[in-house]
Amino acid sequence: MLTPRQALLVLPGEAALLNEAGAALTATDSAAAACWFARAARLAPDQPEPWANLSGALLAQAHIDAALAAARRALSLAPGNARGWNNLGNTLFELRLYAAALAAFGRARRLLPDFADACLNEGGLRLDLGEAEEGARLSQLAAALAPGLSGAWNNLGNGLLLGCRLAESEAAFGRALTLAPDDSQIRFNSAAPLLKGGRFEEGWRAYEARRRTPAALVRRQGFDPPDWIGGDPAGRTLLLSTEQGYGDALQFCRYAIWMAEQGARVIVRAEPPLVRLMRSLSGVAAVIGTGDPPPPFDFHLPLMSLPALYGDMPVPVPYLSADPADVARWRSRIATLPGIRIGLAWSGNPRPGQRSAHLLDRRRSLTRAHFDDIAAIRGVTLVSLQKEDPFGDLADFADTAALIEALDLVISVDTAVAHLAGSLGKPVCILSRFDGCWRWLQGRDDTPWYPSARLFRQPAPGDWASPLDALRKHIVTL
Repeated sequence: MLTPRQALLVLPGEAALLNEAGAALTATDSAAAACWFARAARLAPDQPEPWANLSGALLAQAHIDAALAAARRALSLAPGNARGWNNLGNTLFELRLYAAALAAFGRARRLLPDFADACLNEGGLRLDLGEAEEGARLSQLAAALAPGLSGAWNNLGNGLLLGCRLAESEAAFGRALTLAPDDSQIRFNSAAPLLKGGRFEEGWRAYEARRRTPAALVRRQGFDPPDWIGGDPAGRTLLLSTEQGYGDALQFCRYAIWMAEQGARVIVRAEPPLVRLMRSLSGVAAVIGTGDPPPPFDFHLPLMSLPALYGDMPVPVPYLSADPADVARWRSRIATLPGIRIGLAWSGNPRPGQRSAHLLDRRRSLTRAHFDDIAAIRGVTLVSLQKEDPFGDLADFADTAALIEALDLVISVDTAVAHLAGSLGKPVCILSRFDGCWRWLQGRDDTPWYPSARLFRQPAPGDWASPLDALRKHIVTL
């Protein structure tokens, strides 16, 4: 974007003033800025800057198609404008046209090699795509070009985390936080290397920043009672909400048991597919769905905020259970299947509506064909645990839990099925990507969360052949 003084040199007078007014408003009111930029573009339709600025303002309002048209108009008038290509890349990114976005960012960097924003944007996208080394390199370049750019240090922290370089990742996030101490997204990101390194007390504190991020997955849902801030919960009625993915809910619902053991009357609010299963939580007074009005309660808190208040809570595994009648029906149904019956979950929830989660799922998920060598082992029968697949009878997690209890073993990629099997105390083999989730820690094949679990990790990004071969050899010994 040109400065107002530069704009006055190239635009007709009134259009320049309108462009200047819009530029002054961009940071605080993108809608008003877009109106000014649109008027400037009408007055000076052959000038690229109003169109480029309009594109950015429209993108800030999520008017993606209009932003794309404005960005392309700006580039048709000034094809050598690096900032125009960067704007186009940002718009294509929002449209999930990732290859085209990378090409646009690359064009911007070639036109202006010291363009820190283009390095930052391309580096961030490459990190989203799992390209840890190149993403970290570009983020480091952005930080070198603009040392005061907190986003560059944040992206570098994420890139180093993808490379499992925990100490360096922590240092990069620390630098980002010195530049932007109130940025909740950076502070939330900084929790990952701490938690992955087993530094739980510090990690849980930083993890609380997730509740203040712009795109927070934790919502108050208009609840009137205040948040629980800790202390003795005896005699209080606490509404504890699940959050984020199903796996997170299954992992942390154990803490509802602990709160009940401390004398609280606990109500758990969960996604509908979890409700029936979570009613097996010992001591919990009620489990309701997210669409149900809660009964009266004194305080509210997301389940994943309890560790920051109380630290580790010793709850024995298993802490969830399946309905015995449902288990018996599944045992009868699979009785004729020969050999060791192994449940298999080869992919997670793609969550196409959540871009980051969708891109992560592409790196953690496999296909059914990846398990052909295991299926060929004599004396082994694989049973699909994919919700859309097995006999069409898995309506919710209570159904899946009953089937798992009827099996001998579970194999799962890092998805909710792994947590479900672990919470039931069922032996489970978890296939983990190279930059495995913080909850699996680093450099170990067991996990304190689930004593019955064993991890099979990628030794390098994208290398599924190695852990699958190790898993096959493990199965052969059973």
